[in-house]
Amino acid sequence: MSDPTARLAYEHARDLTARDAAHQALTERLLLRCADVLDSFDRLLADDAGDGDGGDGAAYDAATYRRSVALIAGQLEKALADEGLERIGRPGERAEPATHHVTEARAAPPGTAAGEVLETVQRGYRYRGHVLRAARVVVAVDGETEQGTERE
Repeated sequence: MSDPTARLAYEHARDLTARDAAHQALTERLLLRCADVLDSFDRLLADDAGDGDGGDGAAYDAATYRRSVALIAGQLEKALADEGLERIGRPGERAEPATHHVTEARAAPPGTAAGEVLETVQRGYRYRGHVLRAARVVVAVDGETEQGTERE
């Protein structure tokens, strides 16, 4: 190829094709991991288990069911974290305007710094450095409680 414009167009098209293939592979891997999570839900909700009896006549208690759901939630969270999804808004973090939306402020309990996340109202998420959703949190403040603080 002697024409520089044609060569650049060819290289650009090749790069786009490679990027699309990598993106498709990433998407397929993530979808398969989500399918594994759905399979776990299917097993939990199967007809013989969904009636509260694990097929052996013994009813599931609420604590056992809750543990099963928590295990599946952990499976999904790990799959997403392995693909680069990062959770924002854990208690103990310092609230930052770019990543946290303060829904309420409370007096800082002993041993807690002002601006520290006390409670997560809704998780936030970051992917590859980009905030997908800011965390909605309750934060500690010095002094009196400021109930119902809503800050944009």
